[in-house]
Amino acid sequence: MYAILTKQFRFEAAHQLPNHRGKCARLHGHSYLLEVSVRGPIQPARGQSDDGMVIDLEQIKQLVNEIIIARVDHYNLNDFLSVPSTAENIAHWMWDQLEQQAPEFAALLWRIRLWETASGYVEISRAEREDQP
Repeated sequence: MYAILTKQFRFEAAHQLPNHRGKCARLHGHSYLLEVSVRGPIQPARGQSDDGMVIDLEQIKQLVNEIIIARVDHYNLNDFLSVPSTAENIAHWMWDQLEQQAPEFAALLWRIRLWETASGYVEISRAEREDQP
């Protein structure tokens, strides 16, 4: 049996898209909502702490806070992204960071959904990552 788990995170960050034709060309900020989903087998570990879990939600919380949130919260994303700081690129950068710094966790990574506004988000999943040229 498999399950998908999702944990939400909030952070504040600034960015700008200098070549954009709209108001995003100016430095501005967002109150981002990040959803990180993992998919995996439910562990039959009778008598152990993780019995019946894919992964402990607390472990997801610790990893994402250390690897992602600590690096982006109250920062200017343009200061460290080597690509335009669009929501699409930010989401892929987050996936890359998790893959590089927590490969065992990244093996379970299923989807990243990054809300830039209350009505707009970008979503990347394992399928989008595997379709890359």
